[in-house]
Amino acid sequence: MPKILWMSPFSLHDTASGAAVNCHIMLRELKQRGFTIRVCSALIFDAPRGAVSTFGDLATFLQQEQRPQWEFDDQGIHYLYTRCASSDERLMSMGEAQTFYQSFCQQLDEFAPDIVMGYGLSPMPQLCFYEAHQRGISTVYCLTNGDGGRFHYPHIDLIITDSQATEELYAQRDKLNIRGQGVYWQPQNFLVCEHHPTYVTLVNPSDAKGVAIFAKLAYIFKSIKPEVKFLAINTRDPFPEAVKKLHVKGYPQQHPYSAADFPNVFTVEPQADMRPVYEHTAVLLAPSLWYESWGRVASEAVYNGIPVLYSSSGGLPEAAAGGGICIDAPEHCRQDYNSLPDDEEIKPWVEGLLQLLDSSPEAQEHRAQMLERALLKVKNIAATEHVLAALTPLVLKTQSLRWQVNTDAEALAAELNALPDAALPEVSF
Repeated sequence: MPKILWMSPFSLHDTASGAAVNCHIMLRELKQRGFTIRVCSALIFDAPRGAVSTFGDLATFLQQEQRPQWEFDDQGIHYLYTRCASSDERLMSMGEAQTFYQSFCQQLDEFAPDIVMGYGLSPMPQLCFYEAHQRGISTVYCLTNGDGGRFHYPHIDLIITDSQATEELYAQRDKLNIRGQGVYWQPQNFLVCEHHPTYVTLVNPSDAKGVAIFAKLAYIFKSIKPEVKFLAINTRDPFPEAVKKLHVKGYPQQHPYSAADFPNVFTVEPQADMRPVYEHTAVLLAPSLWYESWGRVASEAVYNGIPVLYSSSGGLPEAAAGGGICIDAPEHCRQDYNSLPDDEEIKPWVEGLLQLLDSSPEAQEHRAQMLERALLKVKNIAATEHVLAALTPLVLKTQSLRWQVNTDAEALAAELNALPDAALPEVSF
């Protein structure tokens, strides 16, 4: 069976990271297709909340787990974790990085993978890719954001991403050849049986995810539609803290909002199971201001028949697949994530949300047809088939090179063994 060694200090068990979730599902799919998979990882998370579903409270876990490394199996995949005192990769110590690198090299020796996959642009993961490349092992980098163009991946055989938008971005901007593979789904983890639409929901009310637009909408709806309830899932920044950082357009020192200004906004902590959230969501809001390579929650909403009000950022239109309304975020908001849209700039968002909340029979019928078309597009993403087609020649390349090296070594050994003792040179020091 072909073997993959996943390598990244960023935890695949991070439920706050869309990239981690997507790559985790990809590895499980490849496991189902016959790959043997091991993972070298560390306790690095986008936010400590992302660790809760697997490790519980991260601070408590670190107090209880003092070993520098530990191993466990999860759904047929073997994980080797390196302990880190901080969940922030920038604070990873030299000693922790050394432990990670040594264990990675040990896995190269013992596991002998055909492919090393992963992500991370800091020196330590790049050194790991270099080590694998020098040993003749094929390397694959998973790139799922728009920030990797300053690096040209000299020791990577293949770069894959999730969306056509990201593939085109790197081709046009950075002249990098990246292959869009699509996104991986496990509908049983997010598909609901019943729907009780109650909230306009934003998952992750952080500045980059568009909390400025969410807050402005909620503030206006408090007056024009007080019966509409908003819900924020606090995966990284909690909403009460995020709104205090928002400022008036052009006036960075003027912070007009506090949590008390939003009696119509409800918050919950990160959810290991998103089904209750989707069960009670009437409209999903995805107003991302930074480059969004995909937008998993938008696709999951479409799966559940929930319309999406979303920005035109990166791959979000692919993720929503037309299952809602797409609006360009104001340019100043994209440049300064905490800058609030003014009353004129928020109007298209207000009108779009009113349209998606319209309960008239005609509006409901239109939304149902729109979401049905969108679901067909999302379901037709054959990511697993695409990645299998991309990985197969890399597996064969590694195995062929390994066979050639072994054959050359055996031939040399045979030649040496055939030499008479007198033919062997004497060596003295």
